[in-house]
Amino acid sequence: MSVHAALVERMAREVDFISGLTGSEPGLLELVHAQGAALHFHGQTTVLGAAPSDEQLAGLLAWLGTRHDEEVFVTDRLSSEYPEAKDFQDVASGLIAASMSRGRNNYVLWFRPEVVQTVDWGGNPTKPVEMEEGQLRLHPRKSFELWKETVRGRSLPWKPYEVEAAAELRRSIIDVALQRSEALLKLNTELERSNVELDAFAYAASHDLKEPLRGIHNYTLLALREAGEVLPPTPRARLDTVVRLTQRMEGLINSLLHYAQVGRMELSLRETNVNEVVAQVLELLKPRLEEARVEVRIPRPLPSAWCDRVRLAEVFTNLITNALKYNDKAERWVELGAVPDGDEARVAYYVRDNGIGIKPEYHEAIFRIFKRLHGRDRYGGGTGTGLTIVKRIIERHNGHVWLESTPGEGTTFYFTLAVEPPGREGAGE
Repeated sequence: MSVHAALVERMAREVDFISGLTGSEPGLLELVHAQGAALHFHGQTTVLGAAPSDEQLAGLLAWLGTRHDEEVFVTDRLSSEYPEAKDFQDVASGLIAASMSRGRNNYVLWFRPEVVQTVDWGGNPTKPVEMEEGQLRLHPRKSFELWKETVRGRSLPWKPYEVEAAAELRRSIIDVALQRSEALLKLNTELERSNVELDAFAYAASHDLKEPLRGIHNYTLLALREAGEVLPPTPRARLDTVVRLTQRMEGLINSLLHYAQVGRMELSLRETNVNEVVAQVLELLKPRLEEARVEVRIPRPLPSAWCDRVRLAEVFTNLITNALKYNDKAERWVELGAVPDGDEARVAYYVRDNGIGIKPEYHEAIFRIFKRLHGRDRYGGGTGTGLTIVKRIIERHNGHVWLESTPGEGTTFYFTLAVEPPGREGAGE
């Protein structure tokens, strides 16, 4: 099997086609007889063999991104076109750069090191004549004296079949990526349809369950009132249990109904002053905060976000309420803030507390619907849907939620939101 065929076969087999390109031999280096290679896809870089440093690669990729007209760029003297390459010509004087997409700086790069050459000339080619007594004179004998020149900054030249191999692999990578993209689009479409159907079912089921449940609750209370003191203690205790269970069941159904509504309702997205939203939430929670003697800290103003104002208030309400409930300290506090997300188009907000904390093995489980880590009536009770709803709201904003926690010391919940509407960035270019 040829090197190209082996690479394509591994790409098609691996879930992550980058692993197929870098996983085993024969591989990228053998394809074009290079000493180093780098794959840069969606901001992630994988390096094989001898290659420039991360910082040098970043500069090289930025420079390549300005050459929009070339699908495969080839040179055996990189520093002559990109002067900064002199700093790493010992590993990358020769370069083949295959672009995978326009405007996104996705590349496969191959490197060859500098090969220092000594060229023998029959005299200095840059000094064919000499001055004598103010006149130019040729010196034939001297012009054929051996003169040596050291040539630096060049690699062994790339052969035509090596360049074609790189171009052919580029076409194969694009074909595989396109197939994966189409399959993912189909899967996402099916998943979206399934989610819509599931939301509709949950909404209808929870709505239809409320009426018979309310009937059970009301008739049980009626039976208790009509029986009065005639009813023996054991049957009365059982009927009291039925009333309590119907009340709990109604709470669960209401939570499920709300969860389904969050998935079905349209979001009203607009630029939102997050400080105003937080102020409104804290005003509503003021009696509980004062009763629990919780100090609220906001170290600095919060940046604005592109979001649904009502849904954002629900997120902060749920997270702050959780911070109040799960805290057994004598002095309690909750801190609200924001930190960079690593993406200029997004910001990460946080709600931090000094409460009981959450063990690492439960960091995923707590986002499951109706999941509670403690007894039903401990820490104020609840249905276990608050964090599930937070997660769904944020995901509907194309953000994500995560937490950091130390048991016994406290928990920080983070969630990300866009700072401006999609498509605005770069609109003036």
